[in-house]
Amino acid sequence: MPKNKTLSELTIDELNIKKKQSLGVMISFGIIMFIAIVVLLYLSIKTKKYALSGISASLFCVFIPIYINHTQINKEIKSRQSMEN
Repeated sequence: MPKNKTLSELTIDELNIKKKQSLGVMISFGIIMFIAIVVLLYLSIKTKKYALSGISASLFCVFIPIYINHTQINKEIKSRQSMEN
């Protein structure tokens, strides 16, 4: 079983791969969340059960850890590039 490395232990190539992967995850979750929000808002208006709109608002909580991970990867890449210069 591969050991999970921290960002500081990864090479710059591995960081770039993780950056592309996290961007792909962010885009795919964003598309899925957009579709889910539209469907939930439509259903909440159609059925007059407005509590469903609260569920759609809470979907952003799922997106926060993905975004934080992506920004940490970007910071690590920038810090490595600034050390090289």
